[in-house]
Amino acid sequence: MPNATANSSSIHASATIDPSATIGEGVVIEADAYVGPDCTIGDGCRLRMRSMVMHNTTLGESCDVHPYAVLGGEPQDFKYDPAVPGSLVIGDRCVFREGVTIHRSVGDGQSTTVGSDCYFMAYSHAGHNTIVGNNVTLVNGVLLAGHVRVGDRCFFGGNSGVHQFCDIGEGVMFQGVAIATMHALPFTIVSGVNVCAGINVVGLRRTEGVGRADIAQVRNMHRTLFREGRMLGSAIDTLTEQRWGPWSQRMLDFANHVRAYEPPRARGIMSPRD
Repeated sequence: MPNATANSSSIHASATIDPSATIGEGVVIEADAYVGPDCTIGDGCRLRMRSMVMHNTTLGESCDVHPYAVLGGEPQDFKYDPAVPGSLVIGDRCVFREGVTIHRSVGDGQSTTVGSDCYFMAYSHAGHNTIVGNNVTLVNGVLLAGHVRVGDRCFFGGNSGVHQFCDIGEGVMFQGVAIATMHALPFTIVSGVNVCAGINVVGLRRTEGVGRADIAQVRNMHRTLFREGRMLGSAIDTLTEQRWGPWSQRMLDFANHVRAYEPPRARGIMSPRD
């Protein structure tokens, strides 16, 4: 039995709990589930039968881990050193459906991180050192490679994927089987391979504090960046000299941030269809 298990928790007799693990209040751990060394399971979590929380992993409150999900497994990286186990930190109220895999970080620097209120559907994956924001949804079969950064309120359609070292801005929607090997500006739609298919208007409308004028300004900025025949760098410089509302400014700040990257994060910004 673990060293620190709240009396209100329910742990099935067939579950395996490492003695170094910490189990919060009101946790339910079902048959054949596994909690490994140095893991913390927050209050109100549910680990369903045969789910696994492997090593050096922290779950916030009220997370739901479904059968055969594996959280905190070893990273798939040839540089991984077992003597430096890395870590995984997950926020509150996240759901991980069947077969989800999320790996610990490589090294003791930045943890692999998942925010709060995220939904990982069946067989989706987040690699080592990935950072996922809040209210992010991954539909079945989505693949996030190592060192990916995902902003808040993103939605990934089924079997879509993101290449390592890519940044996905907040409020981005991936269509099914869309692939990103470049950075995606906030509030855009990703289609095909590295195609920015327009503005995620539906997502913006559903975002608290965003009005019609804000959406119009985001559209205008996107048009100026890509539809007026300028070089992207020149367009960003021109827009930076102007005053913008908070939501379009976020798009501009993101563009300035990612274009300053050095390799291996210097991957360019995806553009619209011709």
